Amino acid sequence: MKNWLKRMGAAALSGVMLLALAACGGNNGDTSTATQDDSSSGEKTKLYVVNWKDYASDDEELMAQFEEEYHCEIVNTYMESEEQLLTSLKTASPGTIDVCLPNCSILPAAIKDGLLKEIDTSKLENFSALYDRFQEQKECFGEDGKMYAVPFVWGSTAIAYNTELMSEAPNSLKCLFDEQYAGKLTIRDDYNDAIMAAAIVLGQDPTNPTDLDAIKDLLIKQKPLNRTYWQTGDEFSKLFAGGQIDFGMMWSGQAATMKQEGEPIAFVVPEDGAIGWVDNWGIAAGSQHEDLAYAFINYMISKDVQYNWASKGGPAPANQSAAESLDPDYAASCGMDEASLNRLYFMAYQDDATKAQWAELWTDVKAS
Repeated sequence: MKNWLKRMGAAALSGVMLLALAACGGNNGDTSTATQDDSSSGEKTKLYVVNWKDYASDDEELMAQFEEEYHCEIVNTYMESEEQLLTSLKTASPGTIDVCLPNCSILPAAIKDGLLKEIDTSKLENFSALYDRFQEQKECFGEDGKMYAVPFVWGSTAIAYNTELMSEAPNSLKCLFDEQYAGKLTIRDDYNDAIMAAAIVLGQDPTNPTDLDAIKDLLIKQKPLNRTYWQTGDEFSKLFAGGQIDFGMMWSGQAATMKQEGEPIAFVVPEDGAIGWVDNWGIAAGSQHEDLAYAFINYMISKDVQYNWASKGGPAPANQSAAESLDPDYAASCGMDEASLNRLYFMAYQDDATKAQWAELWTDVKAS
Protein backbone atom coordinates (compact mmCIF):
# COMPACT_ATOMS: atom_id res chain seq x y z
CA MET A 1 0.00 0.00 0.00
CA LYS A 2 5.37 4.37 0.66
CA ASN A 3 4.22 6.49 2.95
CA TRP A 4 0.96 4.71 3.60
CA LEU A 5 -0.74 7.89 4.68
CA LYS A 6 -0.07 9.35 1.25
CA ARG A 7 -1.17 6.20 -0.53
CA MET A 8 -4.70 6.60 0.70
CA GLY A 9 -4.56 10.26 -0.13
CA ALA A 10 -4.10 9.32 -3.76
CA ALA A 11 -7.70 10.31 -4.43
CA ALA A 12 -6.46 13.85 -4.81
CA LEU A 13 -4.46 12.63 -7.77
CA SER A 14 -7.24 10.67 -9.44
CA GLY A 15 -7.57 13.31 -12.10
CA VAL A 16 -4.13 12.47 -13.46
CA MET A 17 -4.66 11.08 -16.95
CA LEU A 18 -2.67 8.29 -18.54
CA LEU A 19 -0.19 9.76 -20.98
CA ALA A 20 -0.95 8.80 -24.58
CA LEU A 21 2.66 8.72 -25.69
CA ALA A 22 4.16 6.44 -28.29
CA ALA A 23 6.51 3.82 -26.92
CA CYS A 24 10.22 4.03 -27.70
CA GLY A 25 12.38 1.15 -28.87
CA GLY A 26 12.02 -2.38 -27.51
CA ASN A 27 12.69 -5.84 -28.88
CA ASN A 28 11.39 -9.31 -28.16
CA GLY A 29 14.20 -11.02 -26.31
CA ASP A 30 14.61 -11.93 -22.67
CA THR A 31 15.03 -9.38 -19.87
CA SER A 32 18.81 -9.37 -20.23
CA THR A 33 18.51 -7.87 -23.71
CA ALA A 34 15.83 -5.29 -22.91
CA THR A 35 16.24 -2.29 -25.20
CA GLN A 36 17.12 0.82 -23.24
CA ASP A 37 17.39 3.58 -25.85
CA ASP A 38 15.56 4.86 -28.85
CA SER A 39 18.25 4.31 -31.47
CA SER A 40 17.23 7.37 -33.47
CA SER A 41 17.19 9.89 -30.63
CA GLY A 42 19.33 8.40 -27.88
CA GLU A 43 16.58 9.25 -25.37
CA LYS A 44 15.87 7.04 -22.40
CA THR A 45 13.08 4.52 -22.83
CA LYS A 46 10.06 5.41 -20.73
CA LEU A 47 8.42 2.58 -18.80
CA TYR A 48 4.85 3.54 -17.94
CA VAL A 49 3.76 2.21 -14.54
CA VAL A 50 0.31 2.51 -12.94
CA ASN A 51 0.58 2.14 -9.19
CA TRP A 52 -0.37 3.66 -5.83
CA LYS A 53 1.41 6.87 -4.93
CA ASP A 54 4.49 6.34 -2.72
CA TYR A 55 4.41 2.61 -3.40
CA ALA A 56 8.01 1.77 -4.31
CA SER A 57 8.00 2.50 -8.04
CA ASP A 58 8.29 6.23 -7.33
CA ASP A 59 10.88 5.82 -4.57
CA GLU A 60 13.94 7.51 -6.07
CA GLU A 61 16.36 5.57 -3.88
CA LEU A 62 14.87 2.19 -4.75
CA MET A 63 14.55 2.95 -8.47
CA ALA A 64 17.93 4.60 -9.09
CA GLN A 65 19.81 1.36 -9.72
CA PHE A 66 17.22 0.02 -12.15
CA GLU A 67 16.98 3.23 -14.15
CA GLU A 68 20.75 3.45 -14.38
CA GLU A 69 21.24 -0.18 -15.36
CA TYR A 70 18.60 -0.08 -18.11
CA HIS A 71 19.12 3.58 -19.01
CA CYS A 72 15.40 4.13 -18.73
CA GLU A 73 12.92 6.39 -16.98
CA ILE A 74 10.01 5.09 -14.92
CA VAL A 75 6.92 7.22 -15.49
CA ASN A 76 4.34 6.71 -12.75
CA THR A 77 0.63 7.32 -13.02
CA TYR A 78 -1.31 6.99 -9.77
CA MET A 79 -4.54 5.13 -9.29
CA GLU A 80 -7.26 5.91 -6.78
CA SER A 81 -8.73 2.44 -6.49
CA GLU A 82 -8.55 -1.05 -7.91
CA GLU A 83 -11.72 -0.45 -9.88
CA GLN A 84 -10.18 2.66 -11.41
CA LEU A 85 -7.16 0.62 -12.47
CA LEU A 86 -9.45 -1.89 -14.14
CA THR A 87 -11.16 0.92 -16.05
CA SER A 88 -7.79 2.40 -17.08
CA LEU A 89 -6.65 -0.96 -18.46
CA LYS A 90 -9.85 -1.22 -20.49
CA THR A 91 -9.63 2.28 -21.97
CA ALA A 92 -5.88 2.93 -22.31
CA SER A 93 -4.37 3.35 -25.75
CA PRO A 94 -1.60 0.89 -26.71
CA GLY A 95 1.73 1.95 -25.27
CA THR A 96 0.34 4.12 -22.46
CA ILE A 97 0.56 1.41 -19.77
CA ASP A 98 3.41 -1.08 -19.51
CA VAL A 99 3.21 -2.37 -15.93
CA CYS A 100 0.43 -2.13 -13.36
CA LEU A 101 -0.32 -3.36 -9.85
CA PRO A 102 -3.71 -5.09 -9.54
CA ASN A 103 -4.54 -6.91 -6.35
CA CYS A 104 -6.37 -10.20 -6.19
CA SER A 105 -9.79 -8.54 -5.91
CA ILE A 106 -9.73 -7.48 -9.59
CA LEU A 107 -7.20 -9.85 -11.16
CA PRO A 108 -9.72 -12.45 -12.38
CA ALA A 109 -11.71 -9.74 -14.17
CA ALA A 110 -8.58 -8.25 -15.75
CA ILE A 111 -7.45 -11.68 -16.94
CA LYS A 112 -10.87 -12.67 -18.26
CA ASP A 113 -11.11 -9.44 -20.24
CA GLY A 114 -7.69 -9.97 -21.83
CA LEU A 115 -6.18 -6.86 -20.24
CA LEU A 116 -2.90 -8.49 -19.17
CA LYS A 117 -0.22 -10.41 -21.03
CA GLU A 118 0.66 -13.97 -20.11
CA ILE A 119 3.67 -14.15 -17.76
CA ASP A 120 6.63 -16.33 -18.73
CA THR A 121 8.26 -17.01 -15.36
CA SER A 122 11.42 -18.30 -17.06
CA LYS A 123 12.16 -14.63 -17.78
CA LEU A 124 12.06 -13.82 -14.05
CA GLU A 125 15.21 -14.98 -12.31
CA ASN A 126 13.82 -14.03 -8.90
CA PHE A 127 10.46 -15.77 -9.28
CA SER A 128 11.71 -18.96 -7.62
CA ALA A 129 12.62 -16.92 -4.52
CA LEU A 130 8.97 -16.14 -3.81
CA TYR A 131 7.13 -18.05 -1.10
CA ASP A 132 5.63 -21.21 -2.61
CA ARG A 133 2.11 -19.98 -1.83
CA PHE A 134 2.74 -16.85 -3.91
CA GLN A 135 4.21 -18.80 -6.81
CA GLU A 136 0.87 -20.59 -6.88
CA GLN A 137 -1.40 -17.60 -6.10
CA LYS A 138 -4.63 -18.79 -7.68
CA GLU A 139 -5.90 -15.35 -8.71
CA CYS A 140 -2.78 -14.86 -10.85
CA PHE A 141 -3.87 -17.69 -13.14
CA GLY A 142 -6.55 -17.62 -15.80
CA GLU A 143 -9.06 -20.32 -16.60
CA ASP A 144 -6.61 -21.49 -19.25
CA GLY A 145 -4.11 -22.37 -16.50
CA LYS A 146 -1.67 -19.68 -17.63
CA MET A 147 -0.15 -17.07 -15.31
CA TYR A 148 -0.89 -13.37 -15.85
CA ALA A 149 0.51 -11.59 -12.78
CA VAL A 150 3.36 -11.91 -10.27
CA PRO A 151 2.87 -11.39 -6.51
CA PHE A 152 4.84 -8.41 -5.25
CA VAL A 153 3.95 -7.72 -1.61
CA TRP A 154 1.32 -8.79 0.85
CA GLY A 155 -0.16 -7.32 3.96
CA SER A 156 -3.05 -7.49 6.34
CA THR A 157 -5.89 -5.45 7.74
CA ALA A 158 -5.89 -6.41 11.39
CA ILE A 159 -5.50 -4.72 14.80
CA ALA A 160 -3.22 -1.78 15.59
CA TYR A 161 -3.18 -0.71 19.24
CA ASN A 162 -1.63 1.94 21.47
CA THR A 163 0.98 0.29 23.68
CA GLU A 164 0.69 3.14 26.22
CA LEU A 165 -3.05 2.58 26.62
CA MET A 166 -3.24 -1.23 26.31
CA SER A 167 -0.84 -3.48 28.21
CA GLU A 168 -1.69 -6.59 26.19
CA ALA A 169 -2.30 -7.20 22.54
CA PRO A 170 -5.89 -8.10 21.59
CA ASN A 171 -5.94 -11.80 20.72
CA SER A 172 -9.20 -11.90 18.78
CA LEU A 173 -11.10 -9.80 16.27
CA LYS A 174 -13.93 -10.01 18.78
CA CYS A 175 -12.33 -7.00 20.48
CA LEU A 176 -13.88 -4.86 17.73
CA PHE A 177 -17.31 -6.01 18.89
CA ASP A 178 -16.69 -5.88 22.66
CA GLU A 179 -18.83 -3.39 24.59
CA GLN A 180 -16.12 -2.78 27.19
CA TYR A 181 -14.21 -0.83 24.53
CA ALA A 182 -17.12 1.40 23.51
CA GLY A 183 -15.85 4.72 22.20
CA LYS A 184 -12.24 3.56 22.25
CA LEU A 185 -12.01 1.81 18.88
CA THR A 186 -12.49 2.40 15.20
CA ILE A 187 -13.02 0.34 12.07
CA ARG A 188 -12.65 1.35 8.44
CA ASP A 189 -15.57 2.65 6.42
CA ASP A 190 -15.30 -0.16 3.88
CA TYR A 191 -17.84 -2.87 3.19
CA ASN A 192 -15.21 -5.51 2.36
CA ASP A 193 -13.34 -5.03 5.63
CA ALA A 194 -16.48 -4.81 7.74
CA ILE A 195 -18.21 -7.85 6.28
CA MET A 196 -15.07 -9.99 6.27
CA ALA A 197 -14.25 -9.09 9.90
CA ALA A 198 -17.79 -9.87 11.04
CA ALA A 199 -17.72 -13.17 9.14
CA ILE A 200 -14.48 -14.19 10.87
CA VAL A 201 -15.99 -13.44 14.29
CA LEU A 202 -19.13 -15.42 13.41
CA GLY A 203 -17.13 -18.38 12.13
CA GLN A 204 -18.23 -17.93 8.52
CA ASP A 205 -16.00 -18.07 5.46
CA PRO A 206 -15.04 -14.38 5.07
CA THR A 207 -14.56 -14.73 1.30
CA ASN A 208 -17.92 -16.45 0.84
CA PRO A 209 -20.19 -15.74 3.83
CA THR A 210 -23.43 -17.69 3.94
CA ASP A 211 -25.51 -15.67 6.43
CA LEU A 212 -25.44 -11.98 5.54
CA ASP A 213 -28.38 -11.28 7.86
CA ALA A 214 -26.31 -12.39 10.87
CA ILE A 215 -23.38 -10.29 9.66
CA LYS A 216 -25.64 -7.26 9.25
CA ASP A 217 -27.07 -7.68 12.75
CA LEU A 218 -23.60 -7.95 14.27
CA LEU A 219 -22.36 -4.84 12.45
CA ILE A 220 -25.42 -2.84 13.56
CA LYS A 221 -24.68 -3.82 17.16
CA GLN A 222 -21.05 -2.83 16.63
CA LYS A 223 -21.82 0.61 15.22
CA PRO A 224 -22.27 2.50 18.54
CA LEU A 225 -18.98 1.11 19.85
CA ASN A 226 -17.01 3.05 17.24
CA ARG A 227 -15.43 6.40 17.89
CA THR A 228 -15.96 6.84 14.16
CA TYR A 229 -15.64 4.94 10.91
CA TRP A 230 -12.31 6.09 9.44
CA GLN A 231 -11.92 6.53 5.71
CA THR A 232 -8.29 7.52 5.12
CA GLY A 233 -5.03 6.51 6.71
CA ASP A 234 -4.45 10.12 7.71
CA GLU A 235 -7.74 10.13 9.62
CA PHE A 236 -6.74 7.01 11.54
CA SER A 237 -3.32 8.50 12.30
CA LYS A 238 -4.89 11.64 13.77
CA LEU A 239 -7.32 9.64 15.90
CA PHE A 240 -4.41 7.57 17.19
CA ALA A 241 -1.99 10.44 17.80
CA GLY A 242 -4.71 12.41 19.60
CA GLY A 243 -5.39 9.56 22.02
CA GLN A 244 -8.99 9.32 20.86
CA ILE A 245 -8.77 5.56 20.31
CA ASP A 246 -7.03 2.70 22.07
CA PHE A 247 -7.03 0.46 19.00
CA GLY A 248 -8.66 -0.16 15.69
CA MET A 249 -8.67 -1.97 12.39
CA MET A 250 -5.63 -0.88 10.36
CA TRP A 251 -3.24 -1.91 7.59
CA SER A 252 0.02 -3.61 8.50
CA GLY A 253 2.05 -1.24 6.33
CA GLN A 254 0.74 1.95 7.86
CA ALA A 255 1.25 0.56 11.35
CA ALA A 256 4.89 -0.12 10.41
CA THR A 257 5.31 3.41 9.11
CA MET A 258 3.73 4.94 12.22
CA LYS A 259 5.96 2.82 14.41
CA GLN A 260 9.07 4.06 12.60
CA GLU A 261 7.82 7.62 13.05
CA GLY A 262 7.84 7.12 16.81
CA GLU A 263 4.18 6.40 17.58
CA PRO A 264 3.53 3.97 20.48
CA ILE A 265 1.84 1.54 18.13
CA ALA A 266 1.91 -2.22 17.79
CA PHE A 267 0.22 -4.42 15.23
CA VAL A 268 -1.18 -7.90 15.66
CA VAL A 269 -2.92 -10.49 13.52
CA PRO A 270 -5.23 -12.09 16.11
CA GLU A 271 -5.36 -15.81 16.75
CA ASP A 272 -8.71 -16.14 14.98
CA GLY A 273 -7.30 -14.46 11.89
CA ALA A 274 -7.68 -11.21 9.94
CA ILE A 275 -7.95 -9.93 6.39
CA GLY A 276 -5.06 -10.41 3.97
CA TRP A 277 -4.33 -8.93 0.56
CA VAL A 278 -1.75 -9.43 -2.17
CA ASP A 279 -0.59 -6.83 -4.69
CA ASN A 280 0.67 -8.22 -7.99
CA TRP A 281 2.61 -6.88 -10.98
CA GLY A 282 1.07 -7.42 -14.38
CA ILE A 283 2.13 -6.44 -17.90
CA ALA A 284 -0.60 -4.54 -19.73
CA ALA A 285 -1.83 -6.10 -22.95
CA GLY A 286 -0.95 -2.91 -24.81
CA SER A 287 2.62 -2.66 -23.51
CA GLN A 288 5.24 -1.91 -26.15
CA HIS A 289 8.16 -2.52 -23.77
CA GLU A 290 7.58 -6.11 -22.74
CA ASP A 291 11.25 -6.97 -22.18
CA LEU A 292 11.83 -3.92 -20.02
CA ALA A 293 8.62 -4.71 -18.14
CA TYR A 294 9.97 -8.17 -17.31
CA ALA A 295 13.24 -6.64 -16.13
CA PHE A 296 11.30 -4.22 -13.93
CA ILE A 297 9.17 -6.94 -12.34
CA ASN A 298 12.23 -9.10 -11.76
CA TYR A 299 13.92 -6.17 -10.04
CA MET A 300 10.88 -5.41 -7.87
CA ILE A 301 10.66 -8.98 -6.56
CA SER A 302 14.40 -9.18 -5.86
CA LYS A 303 15.64 -9.77 -2.34
CA ASP A 304 17.37 -6.40 -2.03
CA VAL A 305 14.44 -4.26 -3.16
CA GLN A 306 11.94 -6.19 -1.08
CA TYR A 307 14.11 -6.18 2.03
CA ASN A 308 14.99 -2.49 1.74
CA TRP A 309 11.41 -1.38 1.21
CA ALA A 310 10.01 -3.51 4.03
CA SER A 311 12.70 -2.18 6.37
CA LYS A 312 11.60 1.36 5.53
CA GLY A 313 8.00 0.64 6.50
CA GLY A 314 6.68 -0.94 3.31
CA PRO A 315 4.43 -4.01 3.19
CA ALA A 316 5.61 -7.57 3.69
CA PRO A 317 7.86 -9.15 1.03
CA ALA A 318 6.63 -11.93 -1.22
CA ASN A 319 10.31 -12.86 -1.59
CA GLN A 320 10.91 -15.43 1.14
CA SER A 321 14.62 -14.72 1.49
CA ALA A 322 13.93 -11.01 1.95
CA ALA A 323 11.27 -11.75 4.55
CA GLU A 324 13.56 -14.09 6.47
CA SER A 325 16.31 -11.44 6.50
CA LEU A 326 14.14 -8.95 8.39
CA ASP A 327 14.68 -8.54 12.10
CA PRO A 328 12.27 -11.14 13.62
CA ASP A 329 10.97 -8.78 16.29
CA TYR A 330 10.35 -6.03 13.76
CA ALA A 331 8.63 -8.43 11.36
CA ALA A 332 6.38 -9.82 14.10
CA SER A 333 5.51 -6.36 15.39
CA CYS A 334 4.38 -5.36 11.88
CA GLY A 335 2.53 -8.59 11.07
CA MET A 336 5.12 -9.51 8.44
CA ASP A 337 6.16 -12.84 9.96
CA GLU A 338 5.16 -16.19 8.53
CA ALA A 339 2.96 -17.00 11.55
CA SER A 340 0.88 -13.91 10.81
CA LEU A 341 0.76 -14.81 7.11
CA ASN A 342 -0.67 -18.22 7.92
CA ARG A 343 -3.51 -16.70 9.98
CA LEU A 344 -4.86 -14.51 7.18
CA TYR A 345 -7.97 -14.89 5.06
CA PHE A 346 -7.00 -13.33 1.76
CA MET A 347 -9.42 -11.09 -0.12
CA ALA A 348 -10.87 -12.76 -3.18
CA TYR A 349 -12.59 -11.55 -6.32
CA GLN A 350 -16.31 -10.90 -5.96
CA ASP A 351 -18.66 -10.57 -8.91
CA ASP A 352 -20.67 -7.39 -9.50
CA ALA A 353 -23.84 -8.79 -7.95
CA THR A 354 -22.03 -9.75 -4.75
CA LYS A 355 -20.28 -6.38 -4.51
CA ALA A 356 -23.59 -4.60 -4.91
CA GLN A 357 -25.17 -6.77 -2.22
CA TRP A 358 -22.31 -6.14 0.21
CA ALA A 359 -22.34 -2.41 -0.49
CA GLU A 360 -26.08 -2.23 0.17
CA LEU A 361 -25.67 -4.11 3.44
CA TRP A 362 -22.98 -1.68 4.59
CA THR A 363 -25.11 1.32 3.62
CA ASP A 364 -27.97 -0.09 5.72
CA VAL A 365 -25.63 -0.60 8.69
CA LYS A 366 -24.38 2.99 8.61
CA ALA A 367 -27.94 4.32 8.22
CA SER A 368 -29.26 2.28 11.17
